[in-house]
This record gives sequence, structure tokens and C-alpha cells, in this order.
Amino acid sequence: MPRAKAVKAVSVATKLPKILAFANQKGGAGKSTGAVHAADWFAQKGYSTILVDADGQQSSSGWLKELDLPCQVISDPETLFDELPKLAESYDVVIVDGPGNASEITKAMLIRSNMVLIPCRDSMIDLASTGKIVQFVRQAREIRGGLPVAALYLNAVKDNTVLLREAKEALQSGLLPLLDTTLPDRQCIKDAPGQGSTVFRMKGTAPKSAANVYTKLLTEALKLFEAES
Repeated sequence: MPRAKAVKAVSVATKLPKILAFANQKGGAGKSTGAVHAADWFAQKGYSTILVDADGQQSSSGWLKELDLPCQVISDPETLFDELPKLAESYDVVIVDGPGNASEITKAMLIRSNMVLIPCRDSMIDLASTGKIVQFVRQAREIRGGLPVAALYLNAVKDNTVLLREAKEALQSGLLPLLDTTLPDRQCIKDAPGQGSTVFRMKGTAPKSAANVYTKLLTEALKLFEAES
């Protein structure tokens, strides 16, 4: 596969995760939204970027087409295992949007990824559901000697609520680190797929504010990757 043409990259880190996956076995956690925004963020920094849609719903691949960004749909675990390293040779960053279940696809993704970000909403049901994906990550790290670097982050949360405080306390006591940056519950983020856009491309104060939070989140994740890999 020929290397994607890209403008000169603006350095965002001294070391990038060649394969960055978004994973959670619960649907609706925010994997696709996070993956698409990450792909657009890296692309706008000048890095050649491709998104691999490994979710059976294929919501991110349709979204990427509207953004005119490279994307592949791979729903077979063996194919995903074989293709991710090849794509990593052709692109600066490969973003993987994982399935909303604990499947063989998820395991293949974890075995190949350099970093995994796990979005989680601040409901007790969502917090409880992170157990299986954390277990998968722990097993992959044992096999691979510490990789993938992994972290949780809270997504679509309302500011300054008791539930948010309790969610942070619950996740901070777990096996994986919780990123300090939390993504807010904003209408512009919800509207982005329907508009075939991301908050980085939308106009207005609200999208700009949301874009700044995404930048903060991804920058924090990259710093963690540099420190632990």
C-alpha cells in the first residue's frame, strides 16, 4: 500500500503510538467519537493517519468518508492481526475503532496496539462494565511485557456533579490510570457525526471549547505513552 501523502507534520510528541486503539466492550461509551476525533486531530497536525473500523456497526468508517480521511473496515480478527503492522509501516499513526463487545477482534487489537484508550461514561453501569476490557488489557500487557500502554478517560460527563466525583474515585482505584482530562457532555460533539464533521472543523465558541478539551486529552495521552513505553 502506498504511503499516504501528508503535509509536514507539526510535532505533538517525541514518540507516537504507531497503533492507537479505542476500546470498551460496552456500546455507546464513545469509542467511535474518540477514534474519529483522534484521527482528524493527528491528520490536522500533518501526520499521515488512517482509521481502521473494527466495529461491526461501521459508524466511524462512514464518518471518515465524509471527512475525506483514509479508512479501512476490518471485521475479522485474523485479518486485523495481520494488517495492523502493515498499515503502521505506511502511516505515521493508525487509529483503531474497536467493537462494542469483548471479542476476538478486541483481543487481536490489544495484541497489536501500542496504546489503548478506554472511554467510559460516569454511570454506575458503565463503570462496572469496564472490568472485562481492563482484564483483557492486563492479560495483553503480561504477554507483551507492558504493552499496550493503556488509560481510561471519562466521556460525555456533566461538570461538577456528585456522580462525576464518584466515578473518578472509582476509576482512580483501578489497575489502569485515569486521565485527568474529562470530555464534557456537549451538543456540538453529539452533532458532529450527523454533520460529517468534527469539533476541530466546526465553527463557534462551543466547538472551539470542545476542540481544546480533545487536544488536552490527546496531549495528556501522548505524554503518558512517552513516559511508559
